[in-house]
Amino acid sequence: MKNVFNTEIRHKITEANINFYATPFVHPKRKMNEHDFIYMLDGKWIIGQNSEEYNLKKDSLLILSANNLHYGVTSCDEGSKTMYFHLSCEEGDGFFENGEQGIDTLIDASLNSNIKKYFYEIVNAKISGDDIKANLFFDILLHEIKLIQNNDFGKIGEEIKKIIHRNPEKFFSNKELSEKLNVSVKTAENKFKALFGITIHQYMLNHKIELAISYFKNFPEMPIKEISYNLGFYDEYHFSKQFKKIIGVSPSEYKNMA
Repeated sequence: MKNVFNTEIRHKITEANINFYATPFVHPKRKMNEHDFIYMLDGKWIIGQNSEEYNLKKDSLLILSANNLHYGVTSCDEGSKTMYFHLSCEEGDGFFENGEQGIDTLIDASLNSNIKKYFYEIVNAKISGDDIKANLFFDILLHEIKLIQNNDFGKIGEEIKKIIHRNPEKFFSNKELSEKLNVSVKTAENKFKALFGITIHQYMLNHKIELAISYFKNFPEMPIKEISYNLGFYDEYHFSKQFKKIIGVSPSEYKNMA
């Protein structure tokens, strides 16, 4: 999901603070007429918006869009600490499922230390009563976030590819991969497909079949059943079915042809 903020209109910081949770706490279920920005300083938290769930960890930035349903999926960890601010919703702001332009809902702020710095500036300015400074720093924060969005398009796809290649014995769900990279499932799926032209799952299957063919060539004595387990398939039948679907013949037929 993408958040769009109309930069032609000056947004206003309406509230900001730093929260510490000595005991686990569930984010309230609500719809706000303002945007809610949450920066995770310490701990973990799963927060939902509409039908999507977002896994926050240290240096995650979550943007909950105005007029959408926000709710806690799990309690935050004991000892979690966040900073947040509420932002006015202006004409032209939007929240879109597949927009090319805009800002992701969940952002890995560890990729740019300025994001944390300017978030602090906004919170501190608002607490001290300097609304003008707080509003100005939001514009700067938005610019820094866009720098990450512009630079990490290929990075996320490449990192998913690396995880798949480093773990040939595993089948990862899209949720598991997105959590490893601290992005939403939709962001992981969309950016991977935009980079490689196929879904994550199909890429994973193709890669495993390529590895199986390599096994056939380099270890001809290895049973097909063992190869299927080495590549994370449930059993030989599951492997054979996927192999034939992609290659056109069964593994045993392929070995006999080689």
